[in-house]
Amino acid sequence: MDKNILLIGRNPAILTNLASALVAEGFSVKITNRVEQASQDFDAAGVDLIAFGRGVDAVTNAVLKASFSGQNPAVLFVDGLAPVIPLLVKQIKLALADNSVSEKILTNFSCEATNGLHIYITTALPCQLTIELYQLDAVHYTQRKTLISEFVTAGSHTFRVENGPATQSTLNFLVAEVANLDLAVLPL
Repeated sequence: MDKNILLIGRNPAILTNLASALVAEGFSVKITNRVEQASQDFDAAGVDLIAFGRGVDAVTNAVLKASFSGQNPAVLFVDGLAPVIPLLVKQIKLALADNSVSEKILTNFSCEATNGLHIYITTALPCQLTIELYQLDAVHYTQRKTLISEFVTAGSHTFRVENGPATQSTLNFLVAEVANLDLAVLPL
């Protein structure tokens, strides 16, 4: 793939695991948990994408993006949506993909956890929609469960799922994906 990626975050274990997963996909990856010094430690001139972990606060994130953009105006940025390695890999690959669809396909995504799980989603185009539940335990072991996988028309859709997130999970994320074109994540 010949793309250079810089990962910036506070959790060394997640950075290392994500870097390994991205290297397996053919990317060249550098990591740092020296968040505040990242733009002094690395030059974005040779970087295609910089991904920030959830532990990077909004102010630091904005300062780093401005600094890196000054070094390389073409650099792409990804704000990690969840500490889930397969999901972060999807986010990064989607950002680097050269897709012809420039508008968001998933225009609304929400849910309610009353009498099961009610999922509300709006799509701008007819598409193959997949909704998955990612569950993390205290040691960040991830379980993934596909809740919905079907072709939908453009418009608003409601799905009811009987079995919601497991109560023993530490973190739960609902993920909607349109085959390599769009991705949305809801923390539960």
